[in-house]
Amino acid sequence: MSTNQPFSHRFMAMTVPCEVMIFAPEPAQIAQAIEANTRRLESKFNFYDSGSVLSVQINQRKADSVEIDDEMLSVLTKVREHSIATNGIFDITIGTVKAFQQTGGSVSREEAYQFAQPYMGLSSWGLEEGKLNFAFSQTRIDLGGVIKEVAVDQAIDIATKHNASGVLINFGGDIRVSGGKPDGSDFVVAVLNPKDPSRPIFALPLRDQALTTSAHYARRFQFSDQETSHILSEQGTHRRILSSTVVAETALQAGIFSTSLTIDPRMSVPESVGFALVDDQLTVHQDIEFLNQ
Repeated sequence: MSTNQPFSHRFMAMTVPCEVMIFAPEPAQIAQAIEANTRRLESKFNFYDSGSVLSVQINQRKADSVEIDDEMLSVLTKVREHSIATNGIFDITIGTVKAFQQTGGSVSREEAYQFAQPYMGLSSWGLEEGKLNFAFSQTRIDLGGVIKEVAVDQAIDIATKHNASGVLINFGGDIRVSGGKPDGSDFVVAVLNPKDPSRPIFALPLRDQALTTSAHYARRFQFSDQETSHILSEQGTHRRILSSTVVAETALQAGIFSTSLTIDPRMSVPESVGFALVDDQLTVHQDIEFLNQ
């Protein structure tokens, strides 16, 4: 196959449509390897599957110190690093709220957070010598907010190891590109209008970068007394932010910061990270001055 024409492969995984676009001599093999790896990650890290590695090893643990494999250690190390950079706004121990909501029957939002809050946050878990340590037996972790991004990053690794000259990975709007097109141009990706997801609101060129968008329109979370954004935090998402888009080196970093910015758009962002916020009037902002108006 000519490497001047992209090979496109689509499949469903992690509840979202996934697309792989590759410029390479044998792209089908690369795409198949990426799909297989994505499904492996989905099975391993599924919070809602009682038989997943995450559930059995970690959330159903019998002790507060758990030995974890190298991949789990690598993922959690990066997640912790980026979570610290958000001042703990991004919090994988939100799984404690979800677990209580699952087992507590008819649970209100206030009841769920009242129970879970003492067992959440960066101080409730840590990593040491290949082990995941917990301060409380009640703490549960949910990697649903990061594992899709991990899959995107691993997809890029698989493609580049197979000498692909240009790759675009798009898993439900979590995007990362490597290289460019054969004519030397960049990949251009669209960011959707949060009030009309069938239409773009702006587009950006990408080269060796990742882009993720966090928004409220795609999914919701149901408590007994109210429906909220699927982006869960005790303080809730910011009332003026409809979506946040982040460009960063990896999809994992971009995803953690785009999620966090929907909760606190005033948070500090590293210089290497670019962002755009869409407000409730569908105006796109690359700073936070509008929040002072």
